[in-house]
Amino acid sequence: WSASGGPWNTPDNAMQEVVWTEKQLVGPVKFSEQLSIPMPGLGLSRDMKRDTIINQRYYMPRNITKGYYNDIALLAFPTPKSELEGEKPYKITKWWHKAGYSKLKRPYVRDTRTTPETEIVNLNEIIDITDKLDSEGKLQWDVPAGNWTILRVGYQPTGRSNHPAPLGGKGLEVDKMSAKAVDIHWNESVMKMVNAGGENLEDVISLVIIDSYEAGHQNWTTGFEKEFIKGSGYDITRFLLAIAGRVVGSTDETENFLWDFRRTISDMINENYYKRFQTLAHENGLTFGAEHYGNFGNTDDFDAGKYVDIPANEFWANGTNTHGGITKLSSSIAHIYGRKKVGSEAFTGNPARIFETNPRDIKAQGDWMFAKGINMFWLHGYTHSPYTQEPGLGLGTYGSHFHRRNTWWNYSHTWIEYLNRCQYMLQQGNPHNDILLFPGEDAAVDAKLVEEIRPVIPFGYDYDFCNRDILEKAKVINGKLVLPNGLEYGVLVLEDSEHIRPEILQIVTKLVKEGAVLVASKPTRIPTLSNYDTEIQELNKQTDILWGKADGKTITQHKFGKGIVYWGKPIEEVFEAQNIAHDFQFKLENGDEYGETLFPGNGMEFIHRRTEQTDVYFVSNQHYKPKTIKATFRIADKLPELWNANTGEVITAPEYKKLADGRMEVTLRMEEAGSVFVVFRKALIEESANNFKPAKEIEKLTFTTPWNVSFDGAGAPEAIVMEELIDIAKHEATDVKYFSGTISYENQINVDQLKEGTKMILDLGEVNVAAEVFVNGKSTGLLWKRPFTLDITDALKTGKNEIKVNVANLWINRIIGDQELPEDTEWTTNTGSTAKGMGLAKIPDWVIEGKESPTGRKAFVGWKWEHIKGKELLPSGLIGPVSIRVNK
Repeated sequence: WSASGGPWNTPDNAMQEVVWTEKQLVGPVKFSEQLSIPMPGLGLSRDMKRDTIINQRYYMPRNITKGYYNDIALLAFPTPKSELEGEKPYKITKWWHKAGYSKLKRPYVRDTRTTPETEIVNLNEIIDITDKLDSEGKLQWDVPAGNWTILRVGYQPTGRSNHPAPLGGKGLEVDKMSAKAVDIHWNESVMKMVNAGGENLEDVISLVIIDSYEAGHQNWTTGFEKEFIKGSGYDITRFLLAIAGRVVGSTDETENFLWDFRRTISDMINENYYKRFQTLAHENGLTFGAEHYGNFGNTDDFDAGKYVDIPANEFWANGTNTHGGITKLSSSIAHIYGRKKVGSEAFTGNPARIFETNPRDIKAQGDWMFAKGINMFWLHGYTHSPYTQEPGLGLGTYGSHFHRRNTWWNYSHTWIEYLNRCQYMLQQGNPHNDILLFPGEDAAVDAKLVEEIRPVIPFGYDYDFCNRDILEKAKVINGKLVLPNGLEYGVLVLEDSEHIRPEILQIVTKLVKEGAVLVASKPTRIPTLSNYDTEIQELNKQTDILWGKADGKTITQHKFGKGIVYWGKPIEEVFEAQNIAHDFQFKLENGDEYGETLFPGNGMEFIHRRTEQTDVYFVSNQHYKPKTIKATFRIADKLPELWNANTGEVITAPEYKKLADGRMEVTLRMEEAGSVFVVFRKALIEESANNFKPAKEIEKLTFTTPWNVSFDGAGAPEAIVMEELIDIAKHEATDVKYFSGTISYENQINVDQLKEGTKMILDLGEVNVAAEVFVNGKSTGLLWKRPFTLDITDALKTGKNEIKVNVANLWINRIIGDQELPEDTEWTTNTGSTAKGMGLAKIPDWVIEGKESPTGRKAFVGWKWEHIKGKELLPSGLIGPVSIRVNK
């Protein structure tokens, strides 16, 4: 799936990289020899050092790209002293990343070492001898006196392929810097589906998505040198040595050149790949979505986003990895460009927790993503499996198996309704955030988690990232930054950085002069080599004007024009000085210890959206423990309502009061991993309310007779009787403890009378993992999260009542049990997947014929997870205790 490749992409239209060979000469001498070129597919050799089998699957065979080397230049320079003494060349720190051969992770750190003079290659000593090289690669050159190194620099395909791909579908990744190559790729792939759709295209295909960028590096294309001089203003030739890591001119000059080099790479990929894809999609009536980031691409992710109709991110189920700040990256791009939908590859399953994902355990995680701005989940995944055996095929080793053959699928309806309600609400109106945050324009530049951003973003004030394009379009009206789509921000923040280009600072200076509030540290250098002498003077001039006498320590602010600059003052104090209260705050009603949350934070998350007449806050409890909070909202004169996305219920908040500072305090009683929409739409009449009446339990009915338990699913055992409820994973019978499917628990209970004004609340206690309750033969509801309680008042009658609870457990226990039985399929490591492990060598005949496993196994899967053998069984079924609470 990653990223855009296929067998139709020829080597000259594939991703390209700069390569070189070196040779040392001693002059004077007449040199006439054939110069070597690098072998094709150098990445194969590099990556084979890590994992021979797996990494080979990222590449096409070498013979495919052989013969596609192209020269860029042939350069000669005096051999540095250390190399004459047999040492390795002195190179810039992290030169491999800085030259675009791998993603340069933030923060970008310059090489601060003092380079020995004997290791610097002076620009005026580099000789371009490209014209001495004939078309066959033979060099004829009168070598001057001295020790010389010649560098034959060229480019060739990286050899990267799309992955994983079925037989016949594997091919080279397309050149991301070439619109011509992208057009060919489009015509040979997407366009064929468009043409097949014909007049009914909207029923066939509507959205084209590029997955997260996992196609490896690219740092050259045909004509790159022309684009470089167009964007940077100087010739690249003599600086080609720096791409090989050498220090050219000085350490600073080399670092600045490499910054310009990466910036050109980023601009070309964004222009010729993301923008071109969007253009082609629009020309054919399609929408373009993308996860416009990746672990390998050296792009300005914020700049790439402006070409994406539906920006998207990804997150993995049950994992603590938030994938950095990409959630905020995607939502910010949507916000600043006025795009209503923010997509997400949601709840991707990690092999370590395969078949463990279920709605109950991922609720808080999904709510965290909602609070960061995601409002459209693309569940990962629903895999086509045409065979009757369950759970069937998946996406290799990955995926959370959101499909009809998962045990809890038929119990997920209310969870899907919950997601739908949340997404609908979060697609209304516009976001209402206080901070516009500019992360700089390095390449690569990606989004950080809020906990990593400096200066520190205080809780209670939300933010959007922005790019240069938006900075240029922003205006200042009444002291606020206003974007073309009407969004307003109270403060502009520049992420801490020692460098900035004067042209960016000019934009910022103009905004402050017009009345903007700026929080930024004073930059001291420029990152580029373009017009360096002039630009550094301009930077010093501008910073003196904008920051004045502020030093970030004793003097932390400076008024300029109609605006003000803060440096060294915490953002929370800046907002206080500007009389901008927290948009959301909370305090716990008790001092309970709640423990850690899955993701970083203080246990509560929020997001604020606003329509013309209504303010909508989504508030999430990130702890799997109930809590009551006093929540404060920056809304003064509207009535707070509580909208329950799980049930669809809307009520006036029973407890609230208008505070003296003009904000509204609302008491929220949150279930474990609970959430609520707090909606302000009606005029406030009463400034406070205290109408909460806690339910009073006047009686508890318990089940005193045994439970009749039956099973429905693959390998279902005979019905059993349980004197008391236990975790069936601890049952002594193997066919019971390993069972996966639906377990039905039946019992009876007598109700002497149904008193008016009371509610009968069925409490199932512990359930693993979802349930449907039947009372007297009538379904009373699906339960997918804690607390597993249900109002069954209307379904009960006086006298004897039949209670039935159907519980879906997880597939994992059955798969664990199957490991004790002989194999019934043939496995292979030659899966084509870039994941380690074994997949099916072929579909077994017994599966194709719709028969049972010949060895007694009950679960048919497409991957062999070695860690499952001997794995501890997960809690399963209805564990209870079960009771009926009589509440008044």
